[in-house]
Amino acid sequence: MNVPSKDMVHRTALLGMHDGTHPTLEAALDAHAATGIVIVAGSQPGPQPAYQGALCTAIATAVRAFGHTRVVAGGDGVMTAGPHRGRTIAEVVASEGATLATDLRDVPAHWPVVLLGTPAPTLWQSLPPRPVVLRASWNGWTASVHPATGPAAGADTASADASDAGNVLAALCAAALGVHEAFGAVQARPGSDVGHRSISLNLWSPAGDGDDGPSLTHTSAAWWLIGLGHLGQANAWVLSWLPYPDPGQVTIVLQDVDRAVDANHSTGMLTPRLPAQVRKTRLVAARLDALGFDTRIVEQRLHPNTRVSSNDTHVALLGVDNLTTRRMISAVGWGLAIDTGLGAGLADFNAIQLRRFPAARPSDQVAAWAEPPTDSVVLPRTRAFDDLSRRDACGAVQLAGTAVGAAFVGVIAACLALAEATRQLLGGTSLDVLSLHLGTADLDVASATRPSCPTALRLTTS
Repeated sequence: MNVPSKDMVHRTALLGMHDGTHPTLEAALDAHAATGIVIVAGSQPGPQPAYQGALCTAIATAVRAFGHTRVVAGGDGVMTAGPHRGRTIAEVVASEGATLATDLRDVPAHWPVVLLGTPAPTLWQSLPPRPVVLRASWNGWTASVHPATGPAAGADTASADASDAGNVLAALCAAALGVHEAFGAVQARPGSDVGHRSISLNLWSPAGDGDDGPSLTHTSAAWWLIGLGHLGQANAWVLSWLPYPDPGQVTIVLQDVDRAVDANHSTGMLTPRLPAQVRKTRLVAARLDALGFDTRIVEQRLHPNTRVSSNDTHVALLGVDNLTTRRMISAVGWGLAIDTGLGAGLADFNAIQLRRFPAARPSDQVAAWAEPPTDSVVLPRTRAFDDLSRRDACGAVQLAGTAVGAAFVGVIAACLALAEATRQLLGGTSLDVLSLHLGTADLDVASATRPSCPTALRLTTS
């Protein structure tokens, strides 16, 4: 078999090789192409950014994680926010590469179904028996996914209906979490209950003390995105849905040096299929400029001499793939910087860690970032990737030099990062470290030791 270029390999499909079920890349790609999912819109999506964001996020992450995505929704509703602003639902579905449907009659019974809110009664009554039917909902800052049959079904119906005009961060997180659960159900890893459990994530109080926080009325007026791959594009996607009254007042610095390649579509929320090989800064800037944001491009790597002025108010969101850049964070002088990293192996691609700076220790003294790991990672051998598996400088297992991943994990991480950047502005508690494993639902946090002072900008709340 010819070994494909790493720039062409679907990074989520590679996850199928983790347990040897698909011992070759060709088999993994074929298996991925055969998978499918159904996204079912609520009966009245309406004009609310939160619901529109949830629907578009579910569609975009599903398309990148499954071989086939069917969307059951009315196609006439028009997006009023986000990267698809001005498009009808039908146009969104087509542009993302999904298929619009009106019912589930010809959908394979083994495809998982994710419901956003409550579907029309006629559709719900005609829903044939399926092994995985999930409802994603949000209420305040909390994103939830429950099996849509059994005791949990009635418990979240009211919140799903009431959440349409709610917190956009929770809405996007709920949609991505729903696709994560559906993906886990299809993976069916031994001992895992992903896709068959109830799971919630409180973005206001991740440690789970029950406080659901105030309304999302303010967030940062300036952002600096370093790295525009998987995590950087997820950050940009989530930012694009925030209901700023005047996006022109919001400055977003975009910093990266790489060009888009075919493989980036599988994890990059703003990368189209078969993208032109333009620099990622320009690809992302074009999408944000169209929404009226004030974007600025930096097409060079973060340098040891990079410094921001004392009155700079940008919140830095880092989604980089090397320790060298991470160690520089504190020296740059951002008033608030949040680094996001994903899992260190194929078995925990859905693990997320956030580190906030300023913190008790500067970034060059973080023990985990002291030296890049030098040991090898043992992975199933394949004809395509013999001797090409390795671990990169930030700990991500790589195949053919490319880290595996899934877009829905990046969106959940981005929602956590933007919530972290916002809580202090609303009187909440900041965290120096947050570690979350979506597969096991294990979560650990460390409270912030130093304050930060980003500039707040009021959001549209009606």
